[in-house]
Amino acid sequence: MDSIPEYARQALEDRLETHARTAWAKRCAGVNVRFRGKYAYVDVFDSDPWFMPGSTTEEKEQIRQTPVKMCRLGWTGDMDLWELAFHKYSDGTYWPSLHFDGSGRSSPEACFDCAAQVYLR
Repeated sequence: MDSIPEYARQALEDRLETHARTAWAKRCAGVNVRFRGKYAYVDVFDSDPWFMPGSTTEEKEQIRQTPVKMCRLGWTGDMDLWELAFHKYSDGTYWPSLHFDGSGRSSPEACFDCAAQVYLR
């Protein structure tokens, strides 16, 4: 599969930002999407991150500015069907995953929801 076309990149960013603002407004302060080849890497900024007791103001600000790596979306050639892979913090890789409905492909919003249920709860 070729890399994600520019029109699809912009549309994906717009869709994910809109979805995060409407469905995840209390937990998601922002979305960052990075592209490489046929993949879109989705990171978010947690609105209410956890801090260790005794964290300094500087440490808290650094945590707020560090994105949460959630998932990778794989381009299938269809704007409404993307493959999902969760980010694994244990080794920094992305692991292919099924969606809530058991399918291997879903909308970007459904992919976001699936990963956000894990990383923004």
